[in-house]
Amino acid sequence: MFPYFTFLGQTYQLFALLGLLALFVASGVAYIRAHKMGLSYFDMLMGIIFLGVGLAIGGSILHALVNIPVVWSNQIYLFDAPFLFLRLAFGGLIFYGGLIGALIAMPLYAKYLKVDLSTLIVFIIPVFPLAHSIMRIGCFMAGCCYGIEHDRLGIAFTRSLSAPNGINLLPVQLFETIANIFIFTALYQYTKRPRKPLYILCFYGLSYASIRFVLEFVRGDNVRGFIFLFSTSPFISVFVVIICISALIYDKVLVQQE
Repeated sequence: MFPYFTFLGQTYQLFALLGLLALFVASGVAYIRAHKMGLSYFDMLMGIIFLGVGLAIGGSILHALVNIPVVWSNQIYLFDAPFLFLRLAFGGLIFYGGLIGALIAMPLYAKYLKVDLSTLIVFIIPVFPLAHSIMRIGCFMAGCCYGIEHDRLGIAFTRSLSAPNGINLLPVQLFETIANIFIFTALYQYTKRPRKPLYILCFYGLSYASIRFVLEFVRGDNVRGFIFLFSTSPFISVFVVIICISALIYDKVLVQQE
């Protein structure tokens, strides 16, 4: 739709700029609540950077894993053009991989701040969907992660490097943006009172996985990996739901035993 723009002779990718905006907005919202604990905006900014690095690494690794056939078919470039090969393998991001990477980075960040991990979860997890909603706008502008053809509700891209131009496609990216804003609002309200970190994680996991499962069936791009006839995300979504429900049941059983 609007993948890049030129300013003072320099060309900028709007997706990258929206990624930076997501970083600053998320850290700012986290700070609004974290400053009561004596944490500074710099602490929050460093936290979002920690998580952002984990997200980028995890998302890139999962992208390479689900696209092994494509990567393998281009193995000739491994020695002839290594940078091109790395771009083919790790040049994309898959959100679930990024989420796993960010969750792995959280304990490292808690150690850096010298705060309890459970405390960190309370004001960091709710900003995940907020940052994600902004980045999905970047996906829409770039034309990636597009939806299936739809004459009435579709939007035609004209400058996309990923989506087919001139064809009405469902703006799945914007649907996910709206869904993430709702999740953020609900999580923000939910965490105003003391909650178990497990409940916060499961609240987010169940909410997003359910929405992502549905939206994957109206996605039209073919670069996100497939298992049989379905893309990888519905399978991961089901796995996330099973883990969250199992964790909540296990926690309830422990409480009753106590």
